[in-house]
Amino acid sequence: MSTRRLGLAFFYHESHSFSPLRTNLEAFRQEALLSGEDLIEAYRGTKTELGGFIDALEETEFVPVPLVAAAASPAGQVTTGAYEQIRGDMLTALGGAGELDGLLLALHGAMVVDDYQDPETDLIEHIRRERGAAFPIAVTLDLHANVTRGLIDQRASCFGFQTYPHVDAYEQGVRAATALMRQVRDGITYYQCFAKLPALLPSVNMRTAEGPMHEAVTAAQGWEKRDGIVAASVFGGYPYADIAGAGASVVVLATDRALGEESCRSLASLLWSLRGEFVTELPGAAAAVALAVKPERLRPVVLADIADNPLSGGSADTTALVAEVLNAHVPKSLIGALCDAEVVEQCRAAGEGATIGIRLGGKISPEFGAPLDLEVDIIRVSDGRFRNTGPMNTGLQVDVEGAVHLRSQGTDILVTGRPITANDPEVFGHIGLDVTGYDLLAMKVKNHFRAAFEPLVGEIIYVDAPGVASNDFSTFPFRNLPAGLWPFDLSATFTPEVRVAVIPGALVAERIPQ
Repeated sequence: MSTRRLGLAFFYHESHSFSPLRTNLEAFRQEALLSGEDLIEAYRGTKTELGGFIDALEETEFVPVPLVAAAASPAGQVTTGAYEQIRGDMLTALGGAGELDGLLLALHGAMVVDDYQDPETDLIEHIRRERGAAFPIAVTLDLHANVTRGLIDQRASCFGFQTYPHVDAYEQGVRAATALMRQVRDGITYYQCFAKLPALLPSVNMRTAEGPMHEAVTAAQGWEKRDGIVAASVFGGYPYADIAGAGASVVVLATDRALGEESCRSLASLLWSLRGEFVTELPGAAAAVALAVKPERLRPVVLADIADNPLSGGSADTTALVAEVLNAHVPKSLIGALCDAEVVEQCRAAGEGATIGIRLGGKISPEFGAPLDLEVDIIRVSDGRFRNTGPMNTGLQVDVEGAVHLRSQGTDILVTGRPITANDPEVFGHIGLDVTGYDLLAMKVKNHFRAAFEPLVGEIIYVDAPGVASNDFSTFPFRNLPAGLWPFDLSATFTPEVRVAVIPGALVAERIPQ
């Protein structure tokens, strides 16, 4: 059995056009900026796309060739310098990798760079210049990807997450790797069918366990059971990216072109018909706390501060909901995780057991709430390093650059050195906090946390406190969105137009001029 070689790469960012936090090269260094065998070491055995790539190639004739992995926490747009540096590093690694039969590439699909509205397409264009127009590429994408016509025209097979919370990243990595191996080994030709919807959908009601996205994804999975359909991906889009390509879409990868077009058209029509169900009204901070303290509530009650969710680009330091919870003096309440590096350092210096005065939060995004002057007891100090144990990105090493457990007015507060969405119980558990021991949890989260926390909590109340990831699109000064986009234009109409990209099998590709 002859050996074949597939490159592995990862370039991941979800970019909020209105976030005050810029995403520079240091932001990638803080999260993940790896090359060569360090990539394999970091992701082998994890329930991530790369973990899926690696495992899928085990015991096959395909050898993984690790190139570059770069990821930064969701925040503001990526600086041009950071993007071009990482793109250059990836192309250098690709050029020095020797003979490759294809590339497995994990992307988010909602990256925005200061000088590039569609950087994922730009990246693949550069890869094709390096390796040729017919070089086989398979890509994984987040369910919130803003998929563009440009990306489809690059003829990379696309596999989108089908869960939100995203607990199927590993499975999609395996599916992408399996499809690429078939393309390379068996000469399979794919037809990638694409339909873009003129709709910007709120993500708070995009969970796949229930509601409109559940209906759309279930329909997609039904199509996947048909012979000739390899993957059917429904993308809700990322609404905080101010780009011409923002919005929902459907991508179907098929070996039967006619069936692929039919399924793509059907799924796009279904998603359009469901658009109104994604819209939901949420209480503000004061109203949400009043709801949470009602005696009939099942506890613990979670107040999900969605507008400051770090995975939506929030700074994790807004104080409106924090102030309301503290003022309510609710027994057995926990707030977290707030990001305040100054407070973490102050507490490290004072040490566990000390009582000090602090100014908490409101430093990155003061327009959404001023810092809170508090007297706190320092219960515990941590280095902020732990490994995920929950169902999302299981096994991945996390570093929040320090964490402290504080107590003020009887309320426990978790503060971290950098923004972190509390999607894994170890965010709290690594510092000795057990969420099941509380009646009220005020958390900087949206939907991902539900994968791990739903079995642990009683009720969840979504809160639209002031913040950069508000559920109200009218608060954002969009400039680049296309005309006729729903819900800004409620008279918008839609008839699916399916674009098809032919992705030739490797045996056919060899005859295509490079």
